[in-house]
Amino acid sequence: MIDPHDILGLTPHASETEIRQRYLELVRAFPPEQAPERFAAVHAAYEALRDPAARLHAQIFMIETKNDSFEALAADLHRRLCDLRIPVANLLSLADSP
Repeated sequence: MIDPHDILGLTPHASETEIRQRYLELVRAFPPEQAPERFAAVHAAYEALRDPAARLHAQIFMIETKNDSFEALAADLHRRLCDLRIPVANLLSLADSP
């Protein structure tokens, strides 16, 4: 899986505003009529990052696939959860979903 941040050309710490602005820039640069595959990739990356819960899910998946040490994984996950301020109950419901 390609990191959605890489597709949009953003850092993992990009804000919602930065994500939306970059998405709009790329949609103007790659309209669906002229570059349907590129547009589809950009749109899928935006969908994965626009919602905080979906963004967290994508970020956790990308961290796991990079084979970081457990300590680095735990520290990064803790920082991301603190940044997003998602209640633990919401995370538990995400873990139960398929």
